[in-house]
Amino acid sequence: MFLIPILIGAGTQFAFYGLSLAWLSSAIGIVGLYMMQQNEMAFTDPLVDTYNRLYMDHILSAWMVRNRSFVGAMLDIDRFKEINDRYGHSEGDNALKTVTDILKQSRAAHEWVFRFAGDEFIVLKMTKSPDGLSDYLAEVDRRVEARNRDRNLYPLSLSYGVSFFDSGDIDSFMKKWTTGCTR
Repeated sequence: MFLIPILIGAGTQFAFYGLSLAWLSSAIGIVGLYMMQQNEMAFTDPLVDTYNRLYMDHILSAWMVRNRSFVGAMLDIDRFKEINDRYGHSEGDNALKTVTDILKQSRAAHEWVFRFAGDEFIVLKMTKSPDGLSDYLAEVDRRVEARNRDRNLYPLSLSYGVSFFDSGDIDSFMKKWTTGCTR
């Protein structure tokens, strides 16, 4: 897409010998690339390198406008404050990165991972079944257990809630998490 101004400028220069638009079209292309990079950075969390809440809101709005049904799981790191207080915030950041890696490695096609806030993550999947993330959550559980078997400073555990959307609005979806589950 950003090569188009460069090609138009080069074609115009070729057609009208002596008219040099190569630098102008190159500058337009570079500005376009910069804008694309800025747009991508607005939708990703810089600490854990996953999508952020802003992009999640964008995806949810698009799915709801198209009347799609989907399931979501909100996952929270248990005793995260204790990790920060006992081992420092840099180790808390490492815990966030570890959980993000587990969540990203556990996903299958069409499962989206978002950092919601602090130590909370949301995973979304377009599906017609409220149990659409059960295999995903089992895989997360398996990976957390495997991580905890290794010698680490602290064990990780996650609590989660699941919500299914087939009609309504974003607020109703976000308020009806079935909670009390721990992995």
